[in-house]
Amino acid sequence: MNEVLKKIDMRQFLKFIFVGVVNTGVFYGIYYGMLQLGFSYVISLTVGNVIAIVNSYLWNKFFTFKSKKRSMDETLKFLIVAILQYFLNLLIVHLCVTFMDISPELAGLFAIGISVFVSYFGHKFWSFRQ
Repeated sequence: MNEVLKKIDMRQFLKFIFVGVVNTGVFYGIYYGMLQLGFSYVISLTVGNVIAIVNSYLWNKFFTFKSKKRSMDETLKFLIVAILQYFLNLLIVHLCVTFMDISPELAGLFAIGISVFVSYFGHKFWSFRQ
């Protein structure tokens, strides 16, 4: 674990957190807005994630990790990490709503807090690995 922590570039991690905050606003605004319009948490989470994935890819590729690659491989890896993160979020929200009687709004925030680390390490060490 110490080896992994030593490989974290703090400036890059702070950029990732900044992009994550912006992206969380995009995702959660869509998620919450759709819940208020009467959509289920599954549909709201899915639409919010699709839009957030595109936003996150562009910001992280060009701003956080400054990748110059123009490869489908990099994009595919990003999508795989994003899809894994989506299913992790969906699982966490489902467990919170179904078994812990937590509101979908609060469960969505909780899921984001957990999945940020999966996303960072997945993108740093796999999607945008230099």
